[in-house]
Amino acid sequence: MSSTSYPYREDGILPDGSRVPDIPILTLLIVRRDLRKGLIGESIVDTGFDAGIYANLNLVEFLEGASPRRMTSLQAAGHTVSCEIFDVECHIVDQFSKPVLPLGRVEVFCPVDPIDLSDDVIVGRAILNRLKLELNGKLLKLFP
Repeated sequence: MSSTSYPYREDGILPDGSRVPDIPILTLLIVRRDLRKGLIGESIVDTGFDAGIYANLNLVEFLEGASPRRMTSLQAAGHTVSCEIFDVECHIVDQFSKPVLPLGRVEVFCPVDPIDLSDDVIVGRAILNRLKLELNGKLLKLFP
């Protein structure tokens, strides 16, 4: 695999008019072998998240019917977030949805309370620390 690049996603404007820095993203393929289905989507790269993947509503719905491996609690913004943890097969894919890097089994944290769901899937350090990445403010480059 040569390097694969992902353009940052624009994050927007704050109420005071200041611009929020653009966000580095990766595109992931989550596989459910039991259903013979996969889910492809963008994930925000967040070095502040300790675990593997934090789910959004689409990912929670994709995992519906699967058995969680365990329950745990995360600390976020001053409150506790109860999560079911699922083991899933995961791949990083390119702009053509072609898998470029298998990640094997990773843990997905699915909040039990819908209020704690993120708009975006978040990929954290449990995965990022296994990758060779370059972030330059415009492109995220993934190296073999």
